[in-house]
Amino acid sequence: MIVLLPRVLPAKLSFLFAVLKGVLTRKGSLVLVPALWMILTGFASAHSFTAALLVVGADREANLAEAVRGFLLAADEKDGHANETSDGHLGGVDVQVLPLPYDATGLVVGLVGTPDEPADVVIVLGSEPAASEAAREFRSASTVLLQAVLPEGWDRDDGTDGFVARYRLAYGTVPGVMAATAYHAARRLDVAIRPLDGVVPQAALEDSWRATETGLPW
Repeated sequence: MIVLLPRVLPAKLSFLFAVLKGVLTRKGSLVLVPALWMILTGFASAHSFTAALLVVGADREANLAEAVRGFLLAADEKDGHANETSDGHLGGVDVQVLPLPYDATGLVVGLVGTPDEPADVVIVLGSEPAASEAAREFRSASTVLLQAVLPEGWDRDDGTDGFVARYRLAYGTVPGVMAATAYHAARRLDVAIRPLDGVVPQAALEDSWRATETGLPW
């Protein structure tokens, strides 16, 4: 019997699948293997999501690379564990990062995850009206969250010194406004997701996202 199992499981679930598959095989219940795979991949999907970062405006390549660095810094601050197969964690959930647009990804580095398409969440980083115009393409398939670029002087706000120091330690340079904007967006998403343990229901996520627009510490 040939069983096609296309989805890649995280390391711990792959080990569990191998053990249970051996048990089922010895008991002559190989027909149950696909069902077991579906259950485990469903569990993995429920505790993992893809976040697309869509940068709009000028200097997209440089800004997208910087945005990814800022986002990854936030995603690496909590809930880490051994044998990572994602790009970090937000709200206690594995996050896979998908940089967009595709033609601006030439400078992006540091991603190790396996993002799905369409993304579960698309975070649009940019100014209006360009941000809302770009968001229209994704609203039918993803939850779209708009993050305005932080204003000039963001680095003089209380608490930003810690972020700047962590960014400099991680990347050897000071963060620009797009790195700070993406870091802030990731922190907002972390707070929005945590009580939901995921990115659904969509309406609840959108409400939680809006509630983090101001007052979020660095």
